[in-house]
Amino acid sequence: MQIFAPAEPSHYGGGVRANQGFFFVYDGLYWAMSPPQRATFGIDTAIFGNNQRNVWWGDPNDRGTSTQGSTLDTSFLQTGFMMGQRIEFGQMWEHAGWLFSYFQVHWLGQVHGARGVQAYFGDEEWGAAHLTHLEGNSGITGPVNLGVWFQDVSLVDAYRPWGTEFNFLVRTHPRERGGMWEWFFGARYLEFDEQFDVLASGPDPSTTGVNSILTRTQIHTFAKNHLFGPQLGLRWFITNDRWQFSATGKFLAGWNSQNVFEDGVLATDLVDSFPRSNNSPYALQMTNFSYVAHMSEFSPVVELRLEGQFQLTKNIYFHAGWNGMYIGNLARPPRMIDYTLRKTSVMGILTGNNNDLAFFDGFSIGIEINR
Repeated sequence: MQIFAPAEPSHYGGGVRANQGFFFVYDGLYWAMSPPQRATFGIDTAIFGNNQRNVWWGDPNDRGTSTQGSTLDTSFLQTGFMMGQRIEFGQMWEHAGWLFSYFQVHWLGQVHGARGVQAYFGDEEWGAAHLTHLEGNSGITGPVNLGVWFQDVSLVDAYRPWGTEFNFLVRTHPRERGGMWEWFFGARYLEFDEQFDVLASGPDPSTTGVNSILTRTQIHTFAKNHLFGPQLGLRWFITNDRWQFSATGKFLAGWNSQNVFEDGVLATDLVDSFPRSNNSPYALQMTNFSYVAHMSEFSPVVELRLEGQFQLTKNIYFHAGWNGMYIGNLARPPRMIDYTLRKTSVMGILTGNNNDLAFFDGFSIGIEINR
């Protein structure tokens, strides 16, 4: 148990021997995590070309019309750094051993607020009169399409990864120049969670002038990605005196079980009695919604680790390095919200947009105790 005994690096008989026995590693992580792909609040009107919807904004002279657009997206989301930790322990006997590893990175959250936001909602006919949800009375002519506008919008996005793995290790004989190889054969579980919230509000629809006919709309979307599968890895390391340098690569063929949850409420402030005042939808009422979707995808995971290690005492080592990890085919909520008002329901989940990605990279620093 003399873990603080002096180190005895020796070059006699071929150099310093590779460590054997039980080992424990603790690392602090400082990783940058990539945001999801850009998503529009509302439907991206670029897909409509010249066939966009013309809307009326409440001008009593019936001249206040324009093309409905979506003016806010998630381009504000940036790559951000967060802290985390990694714990590893295992045992090595000459050329065979095992390794258990666990890591987690804390939630990375970003918030953005905007004023004067338009949002294009898909609108389908409903009811016996064959009108759409957003049609209303201008007070001058017949039914008109009402514009969707919010005075204030807040977008919140937060996500984090964590995971665990178990590997059998196979160590080769030393190479001619002292380097050694270790193979990893095992299984790995990764989870990537992300939450995206929208809060949109504005003047009550009963007021005069431009108002928010869908005011106090709230959307909460949460996605959980469960990745599990076989893992193959390879590590090369070389020791010189008290120093050791290593490079590790791993590949996970992950089966990704995706669960996406969406709930919220549309147009909370549409509570005035019928018949509605001008510049209000004829019949649309406050409507809540709740959806769940389950999908499966193949999600490849590639990890690369480069480290340097210094022997402090007989059994204590200090190390630092760089980590990079790529995960493909993830369900990330911002692009999965369906902004459509249908015949019998509102909103929904775009299950076909479940193929986003994430990339993490950053630094690690920690200690290893090897018996």
